[in-house]
Amino acid sequence: MEGSFLSTFANAKINLALAIQGIREDGYHELQSVMQSIVLHDIVRVRRHGETVVCRCGALSGPRNLAYMAAVEFLELCGQSEGIEIEIEKNIPIQAGLAGGSTDAAATLRLLNQLYGEPLSKKELLALASRCGADVAFCLQGGTMWATGRGERLEQLPSAPKMNLVLIKPIDGVNTREAYRQFDLGGQGGLLRKMDWEKALSGNSVQKIAELLYNDLEPASIQLVPNILEYKQSLLDSGCYGALMSGSGSSVFGIAQGEQHAMQVAEKLRKKGFKYVWVTNTI
Repeated sequence: MEGSFLSTFANAKINLALAIQGIREDGYHELQSVMQSIVLHDIVRVRRHGETVVCRCGALSGPRNLAYMAAVEFLELCGQSEGIEIEIEKNIPIQAGLAGGSTDAAATLRLLNQLYGEPLSKKELLALASRCGADVAFCLQGGTMWATGRGERLEQLPSAPKMNLVLIKPIDGVNTREAYRQFDLGGQGGLLRKMDWEKALSGNSVQKIAELLYNDLEPASIQLVPNILEYKQSLLDSGCYGALMSGSGSSVFGIAQGEQHAMQVAEKLRKKGFKYVWVTNTI
């Protein structure tokens, strides 16, 4: 049976903080993170079509796309064997630390559950999302979350106030695996205090939040893409309250002093030759 497309936004995320506790028995790293949804998004469309799963996403099309894998997992779990067509309109850059693949997978799961009449409860859908990838569960829920484990154990934090952001990405991306490998060569793990974040978020002070920005992977990723440091400094020199690499990079965000300031900073950076610049905000 062929149906019409269901569509949804798939929002990117940034890490306001990321601390690495060590390596687990399963080979993954034990993390603490403050994860935050932002307005920048892909558009994901899903419909019943044909006899197999098809994922169209430009150069990222096919079975290696995380959305494709999520669809296969969903269909197997629900005992469905019909074809599904997934179309993804990409706006989120790849290898940027913004969960571009994870958020597309989460959107696909959300749409498939809707398409089949909600066969999975929220809890079941989150469990499936966690199996698909570390950030997929967060992307399924969004907002402001305290994440532990591989990033899949989530607790609600007070919602962040609206923060205007300037997001920039070097031409080179960072492979997440490579970033962790570089960290393991000599990176120092830190510790986040959930209480500090609850207090800063509850206080609705953008400046207090900016003071807590933290990322253990930043030095490792700078070793791989040195431009990250230059990009971060450019945001700070432009008057942002704070700046940080998101996730494993290579994108860097700056917390602007307001919407007008964000637009001015972005324009200034574009004139200086920065190619990938976005003005966005937290949601």
